[in-house]
Amino acid sequence: MSQNYASEQYDPRYRVLDIEATGIDSAAEFMEPIEAPSNYKDPAKIAAYIAEAQQAALGKCALDPDLARVVAVGIADPETGKVGVITADSEAQERTMLAEVWRQVQGQTSIVGYNILGYDLPVLLRRSLYLGVPAPAIQIDKYRHPSVIDLMQLLSFNGAIKFRGLKFYAKRFGIPLDDAISGADVPALIAAGKWAEVCAHVRSDVEVTLALARRMGVLRGVAAEQVA
Repeated sequence: MSQNYASEQYDPRYRVLDIEATGIDSAAEFMEPIEAPSNYKDPAKIAAYIAEAQQAALGKCALDPDLARVVAVGIADPETGKVGVITADSEAQERTMLAEVWRQVQGQTSIVGYNILGYDLPVLLRRSLYLGVPAPAIQIDKYRHPSVIDLMQLLSFNGAIKFRGLKFYAKRFGIPLDDAISGADVPALIAAGKWAEVCAHVRSDVEVTLALARRMGVLRGVAAEQVA
């Protein structure tokens, strides 16, 4: 007998989404000062250590809802399953993008994503707050989120077992995946102006998330195939 996660709360009216982000330009102003270990005595080595540590910290700003800016959002159409991607390389474009995301999400029964409770929605909501974009009241509490389906939480039994990445489950369930890029690569791609690669990555993530949701049975009316 196969297990799926279908429930009466799930409805065909859904949006599957995924975001990509990079750090805000002023992120360094909000970071804690970095000091070299006390055993470092050579000024050149101290400076090199601090510079490397600062760069590493800046690279993680895309994961911080308070220091990230959204550069791309992929959303699957509930009727066709086709994925549309919206990008933003300025605050003005980001405001427009956020408003469009909320327009599409408003009134939908379910917002579906992978780690959407821990990352995508907190970043979208916080960025909307900073940019003055009206956002719907979406509950994202770990155990109370009636309009949100987080596949990562479902697959981990709400953290009872190990969290694994989307690519792991794509491979485990036999879902085709042709994307070598990870979210950690996005800030560098944006800095290099490689928007096409970012768009392809976010589109792939949404397509895989949609396929995984169907495979798990969280989208009503879709039969789950077994994988040994």
